[in-house]
Amino acid sequence: MKWFDKCAKVPWQPPSIAFQIVWPILYTLYAILIILEPSTELIIGLIMNLCWVPLFVLNTQAALILIIGMIVVGIKTIIVLNDGDTKNGRKGFSRRALIFLPYLLWICFAFTLNAYLAYKC
Repeated sequence: MKWFDKCAKVPWQPPSIAFQIVWPILYTLYAILIILEPSTELIIGLIMNLCWVPLFVLNTQAALILIIGMIVVGIKTIIVLNDGDTKNGRKGFSRRALIFLPYLLWICFAFTLNAYLAYKC
């Protein structure tokens, strides 16, 4: 990504090794959830996630719109994953929702990186 090398670096961007560690963990958790609780929201979120990388390379502003959609779908996914346990009278997040939460938080963090690059490059 030659354009990326020319951009001002995001001050809070972690080292590249962090991405190499975090993404396999998040995708593993995501796969576990799809196996345990296949839902439309999880599938849509995964498709959006897989589309984000090539879109980011082509157009950071369009990728920013997509990542906003990913966050919305992620919030809906948390609600869906949590719904089954709250019907049984449990309070707080279900285990399934807690498994998904790191992914949603990382996507929110990625939004900040994407937003910075979309408006600085």
